[in-house]
Order: sequence, then C-alpha cells, then structure tokens
Amino acid sequence: MNNAQSYMKEVLQVEQVEERPSGIHGILHTSDYAEFTIVDDMGKEIHRFTGAKLANKCLPGDHVSWNDGCVLELRSEHCLLVGTIAITSKIRYGITSRGVPIYLFVPYNKSYPNFIVGCSTKDLSRNIIGVLTFDDWKKNSTFPRGNLQEIVGPSGDRDAEYQALIWQVCPLKWSKGTYQIKQEPTNRVGITGFTYNIDPKGCKDIDDVFTFKKMGENYWKIYISISDVASYIVNNSAEDIIASLIGQTIYDNEGRVLRPMLPVEYSEGVCSLQPDRVSSGISLCFEWNGVEIKNKRWLETSFINRQSFSYEEFQEWDSEYKEVLAKIVSHLAQRDVTDSHEWVEQMMILYNKEAGKWLKESKMGILRRHSAPDWERLEKYKQHIPELMNMAFSSAEYCLAEEENTQHYGLDSDHYAHASSPIRRYADLVNQRVLKILIRQSKEGFIVPQAMLDMNQREKSIKRFARDLQFLQAIQHPMECKGIILDRTAINDTEYKIRLYIPDWKKTLSTTYKKQSEHTVLSRDEKEEIDVSEFREVIVHYAFHMNVANWKERIIINIR
Repeated sequence: MNNAQSYMKEVLQVEQVEERPSGIHGILHTSDYAEFTIVDDMGKEIHRFTGAKLANKCLPGDHVSWNDGCVLELRSEHCLLVGTIAITSKIRYGITSRGVPIYLFVPYNKSYPNFIVGCSTKDLSRNIIGVLTFDDWKKNSTFPRGNLQEIVGPSGDRDAEYQALIWQVCPLKWSKGTYQIKQEPTNRVGITGFTYNIDPKGCKDIDDVFTFKKMGENYWKIYISISDVASYIVNNSAEDIIASLIGQTIYDNEGRVLRPMLPVEYSEGVCSLQPDRVSSGISLCFEWNGVEIKNKRWLETSFINRQSFSYEEFQEWDSEYKEVLAKIVSHLAQRDVTDSHEWVEQMMILYNKEAGKWLKESKMGILRRHSAPDWERLEKYKQHIPELMNMAFSSAEYCLAEEENTQHYGLDSDHYAHASSPIRRYADLVNQRVLKILIRQSKEGFIVPQAMLDMNQREKSIKRFARDLQFLQAIQHPMECKGIILDRTAINDTEYKIRLYIPDWKKTLSTTYKKQSEHTVLSRDEKEEIDVSEFREVIVHYAFHMNVANWKERIIINIR
C-alpha cells in the first residue's frame, strides 16, 4: 500500500468491498436526496431513479452498483457537514451512551439526508448550527448517525451563519504544523531582464510575473511566468489529495483568504513569487517587434522578481515597460486597452490559450468549455434589464482535453485552459504537470486524477458561496426593496414559482405563490391578486422564520 492509499484509508476512512456486485456500476449523484442518478467517472448518466429508499443508505459520491436498488461498493470520503441541530423540536431520537440527547441534524447541503447527532447544549430555546462527521448508517436506522465536531453558534446569528457558509463551501482546513517542503530538482533557464508583478495591494500569494528584456529598438523578449507549484506539490501526495478536495482558494468579498487551497507555507511561502529572491516558474516566452507577437515557446525557468506593484501603482508608473505592455495587450484585444487590471487579464488569457492549445494537441489535461448563449433570453434581457445579459450565458465548465467538443464561446477559442493560477486552483496545478511533461518532451502520459463531474460541482459550490455571502450581507439592511419579475414557472396546477431580480443586491431569488390565473397569483393572506407578468417591477418585503433549518429558507418573501 503506497502513502496515498494509506492516507485515504486512515484519514479519509475509505473502505473498499472486495467483491463487486454485477450490473450497473458508477457514482451516486443527487442534489436533493430524492432524485438520483448513477454516473460514470466522466459524469455521464448511466441510470436514473427516484426515491431515497432505493438509495439503500448510500450517500452522494459513494461508488455503487444497481440491483433493483443501490448496492454500496465503496463508501466515499464524506467531509464535515454543516447544518442545523433541531434543538427546539420536541422529538428526540434517544440518548447516547453518555446520556446526551440525540437530535435531528438538517444539513445545509441538500444532497445529503437528515442525520441524527448527540448534543449536550443546555439552551433549548434556539436551534443551533453544528458541524459533524459521518459515523455510520445502521441497517435498522432511519437516519445516518453523525459525530458532532463543533458548535458554530445559534441559528440566525449573523456571525454564526457567516462561519457556516465557510464550513459549507470548504469543510477542510490545513492543520498547523511543519511541512517537509522539498523541490523537485530541474534544469531551468535563467531569465534576465526586468521582472515584476501586478497584484492587489497586500497580496501574499503571488503566482504570476512578467519579464521584459529589451533586445533592440522596438524589439523585446517577453516572459509570462507562473509559479512552478508542481515542483513542490508531488502528484498524489497527501498535500495534493487535500488540495484536490478543496479545489480552489476561498476568498471573502473583500479578497481576503478564508481557506487556502495549499498550506500558507506553500501559498504565501515557497510558491509565492515574492520580490528579491530566486523563484521557479513555467514561462511562456515570446518576442514583440512593436507590430506582432513572434516565436512563442515554453520553458522551465528561474528568475528574481525585482518589483511588486499594486494595480493603482502600476497605472500611475511612468515607464517604457508599461507602454510596451499596453501596446501588446491592445494588439491582443484588437482595441485600445488602458486599464492595468485588463493588461494583466489579457496576458493571462494569452498564457491560458497557449497552454490550452498544447494540451489539446497532446490530448492530456483539462480545458474549459463554454456554450453559446440562449439567444431568445439574451434579447429579452438586452431590451428590459441589460445588466442581466450575462445570465443568458451558461457557465463555463471543465472538460478533458481529449474530448471532441472543447469550444469556449466567450473567448472564441477551441483550446482555453486554466493554467495561470496553480497556487489557487487545482485544475491549473494539474495542467502545469502536463506542461512540464511536454516541455521535457517526455514519453510519459498523464491521467487527470479527478473526475470532471467532481471538479465542476466544486466550482459551482464556490460560486454559490460568493453569491450567498453577498446575500447574507444584503439582508442585514432594510427589509423592503425593489424587485423585477424575471419569469414564473408552474410547479403544479395550483402553484407558481416566481423568480425575481433584486437590483440593490445584484442577485436573483425565488419564491412560491398560489396561482390565480395565467398572469396573477394570490397574496399570502389570499385577499389580493398580484400581477406577476414578466419584467414587472414589484416591491419585495422580507421577514425571517428563525427556526427553519436552512438559513435561506428562513427568509419569507412577500411581493406587491
């Protein structure tokens, strides 16, 4: 058993059944623990069924087979779950061996069923938010059993809800301790010239720098260098496995790091391209003659970052380096670009497109795929709410470089990859490993260690977290605001689901009303009719029901 297998068994508690049942085999997937699919490693649906009973005590992410119901083959690692402990309920589910009452636990993550957990709190007047680990699910038990790890705070408390959102998006934390940091020995090309980074003020996890070397009149050699994280994080090591589960560094709305993808000893230490020390990178090198970009090539490099700029500082800096960068970026964008943020953005897009091109040709690594928009919806939003035009586009997703359809509509490219942020995104770290294989012209292949389904779900949860943070902040303010009805959907013969856009929050939300006619619903007290025609402006009033388990469901929406 290798170190990674030992880690998976001892720390993540993954156990494998030796004899696999015959029939359908795959990974159990659900978003509500009511409607289920069994999918393969690529996320392709193999089988679909309805009803928790047929899940047969299997949980999302478990490897299962199908034989008139799910059969557990491999219990997946189930990270910490945050949720509401129903203290105010009169129902108890027994007591523990230590005499502690057992309560119902409702996870914030709806893909999991309700659990039962022991809790010794003395205050029975309020539900509390807790964090648990999965223990087991006995054959004679209606609910799986969890072990309480931490009490976050009372339901409805703003700080407790904030911490709960962090636990929900990233239930893993790096332990404090000493890491045995070693770097893979590599023959590198030493870069000379002026090397600098442009980042938000106070940034500690610097993963990209530019180097400008003047070769003659209007002739420059340029390097876009990304920190060589792969030379420190060994594929399939314990650090690599945890990084894959975290997926991306988590930030708050002000850009502060809440959960780093890598330990700070790496992310803000050896991997960060801090000034005045020798650093290692994977560099895209090209030449610029004032008219076009020529002679692009990839290198493993070493360099010294000579100066660190904030975006504002670089914008005000009077230098030929800034002038050349602005010209290169304007050439790439095919328009005049004058903002320092976009200068960096366009250079990263160039790096990622060139990386994606090589990955696509080699059929190794991970690309980004993005579909064309819903043109009808785009036109509607353009006419009525232009700021919502982006909602007509589907979200980009990860796909394997070997797949046929890798088109990225938004960037008009067939080969776009995430490769420029390996400190902060796991897909970039995976792609960096492939780039190193290609640079060295090695014959070895590379298998992506994570299913695209898992990687895409992880990305969605992180985007949801950012939206929820904004929502949590917004609802601390006045309880009435303007809303715009986007659409209505019939849930059944008597109810409409109304989707609203709140301009002040820059967020959409949904609520359910009793249907009166094709274009109207009844008010909550059923005394008035409310027009819910598309794009009608309404007044939104909201209140809270604090003992509802999920925090967003505590918000009671009224429109008029």
